[in-house]
Order: sequence, then C-alpha cells, then structure tokens
Amino acid sequence: MLLSAIGIFMVVDHHTWITFNLFGDFIPYNSFFMPMFVFISGYFNKVDRSTKLFPYILKKVKTLLVPYIGISACVFLFQQLINFLKAGEPFSLSGWYLKYMFVRIVTVGAFGPIVEPMWFVISLFATLLVYALMKKILGRIWNSYVMLAVFLILHLLTVYIAKTNDPEAIEYFLVPLKVMFFLPFLEMGIIYRDHLEKKHSAMTGGGKIALLAVLLTINAIRTMYLPDSYDIAFDSLGELAGFTSPYIVTPVISSIVGILFWLTIVELAGKPVFESRFVNYMSCNTFWIMGFHILFFNILNCILLFVHEHITRLLYFDAEYFRESEWYFWDLSNNFKIVYMLFGILGPLGLKRLFDLTLSARKSHRA
Repeated sequence: MLLSAIGIFMVVDHHTWITFNLFGDFIPYNSFFMPMFVFISGYFNKVDRSTKLFPYILKKVKTLLVPYIGISACVFLFQQLINFLKAGEPFSLSGWYLKYMFVRIVTVGAFGPIVEPMWFVISLFATLLVYALMKKILGRIWNSYVMLAVFLILHLLTVYIAKTNDPEAIEYFLVPLKVMFFLPFLEMGIIYRDHLEKKHSAMTGGGKIALLAVLLTINAIRTMYLPDSYDIAFDSLGELAGFTSPYIVTPVISSIVGILFWLTIVELAGKPVFESRFVNYMSCNTFWIMGFHILFFNILNCILLFVHEHITRLLYFDAEYFRESEWYFWDLSNNFKIVYMLFGILGPLGLKRLFDLTLSARKSHRA
C-alpha cells in the first residue's frame, strides 16, 4: 500500500517537472514507476486455472473500466468548462473531435492530454485479462520462472519494435504491445510474493542498506555505458516512445532496479507510516489522482489567470501559453511547484471524499 502511494506521488511529481525528486537523480521516476504499479498488481493477483473467467472479467470491468469511464467523462466535462474560462471557447463536439478522441482511446488509451495518465488503466486491464486467460489455459503446466523468461522475451521484442518503427506504424498495436511490455512485471510481483518477500523482509537493516548501495551502484555503472545518463529512463510509455537507450534491455533492468530499490526503502523505513490513514487513502485512490491531477493543475491555473487579468499582473505568468496547453505551469520559482503538487494530490482526494460522502448520504436516504 505504501509502495503504491509512493508511486502515485512520483507520477504527480514527475508531471510538475520534478518538485521533490525522491532519489530521482540516481533512479529516475520514469525508469520504473509504471512497471512498479503492474508489479504491485501482480503481488495481489491470485488468478490460477480454477479461476472463473467471467466473474473475474466482470470484477475487473467494475474496478478498472467503470472508474476509467467515469473519471474520463468527468474530466472531459470539466475540460469544456476550463476551455470556456480560459479562452471563451463554447462547448462543441464536432465529428472530427469525436473521431480524434475515439482513436486516442483505442490506441494510446486516453482521449486527450488533460487525462493522459489514464492510458495506464486500459493497459493494466488488458494485461490482467491476457494473463488470466493464459493462466487458465496453461495452468496445469505453469511455472512462474519459465513464464517469466517467456514474458521477458516478449518484453524485449516490444522494446525492439518500438525503437525500430515509426510511432504511426504501431499506433493501432499499442495496447497488445504494452501488454507484452508489462507481463513480466506482473509475474515478478507474484514471484516476489510467493518466493522472495520473506527473505527480503528477513534481511538485517545493514543488509538492506547494502542492497540499496548495490542498486545505486548498478545504475551508476550502467550510465557510464549509455550515450547520455538520462537514457536509463524511458519517456512516453503510453505511446511506447522515448526509448532513447541503444540497448533493448535498459527498460527492464531500470524497472527491476527501481522497484527493488523502493521495496527495500519501504521495508527499511516505512513501518511508521504503514497504518497512516492518509497514505492508505492515497493508495486506495491512485486512479482518482492519476485521472484528475492534471485537471486540478488547470483549475489552479484558472485561478491564477483570473488574478492575473482582473486583480493584479502576475510576474512571469504566460496567459497565452496557458490558453494553448493543458500542461502549462507558472514558472515563478521551484518552490511554487509545491502548490501544484498539493492541488494535484489533495484536489483529487478531496473530490473522492466528496463523492464518497454524497454516495453514503444517498444510501442513507434510501434506507
């Protein structure tokens, strides 16, 4: 749960162009954090050959696709209001825009920039379903280590395809390719839970610190063999782009190092916050933060735009840039990024809390 909360914190931090940068200079966020979410899903995955597929698929539809549709629809409506407030654009749905949104959903996995991080939900849903189907068919002969080797080959093939093809050429194959990319991390989560967790937890404090030092050293040595130190990371995973490293093994090694590093941090120093209600609430509502945090960045920018145009001119605030992009940030100072972080995390959690209270009130009224 703590690892999941750390992961979503990193997502928001990354999207504010790095505010806190938790060990990010040594292990960049986008070298592991999306595979880490799949690893966590694997840890909780209990699928085997006795699993009834239809109830399982229905459960995943309820827990993944329904929130995806609801959050995306809500963000879309808010986006229209924001577009009107910042640029005076009236609400309209042209045939071209509907086609654009549909293509984006079935390829990247999200209808537009303001809800871009939700691409992950579609990829996770597809990965879980493919894995469950394979486990159902091959359950009698399933060996996690053998399947991990198979999944790693598929992963490396995906990176090779992404690196050697024009993005437009693989646009309509993005979902199956991302499934191939993520499958090994799902199996790693299961292997960790079943075979490695007790050994990892039983390590002494000194042993865990030594492991952290080894992992940092591995990344330090690897960067010496890369054209650029940032090649250890990968960008635009939603579109399978940004694999700048010349080596197809870079993403999987970076992911393993990053996941194990933060697992060890949690094992070593996480106990004081294991029972934190706020941390666990973050962890239980990662999709809300993932889907709404860019929207709340824009809500903050709308407030700043109002102040800028009606109260007092704000130094360095670029109103025109904001009108053209959902990814504008007021570059006043690095410290002001903290305000974006607070909006990006507390805004979605506050909205979720309001949603829960409203739902609870309706149930009580019906009762």
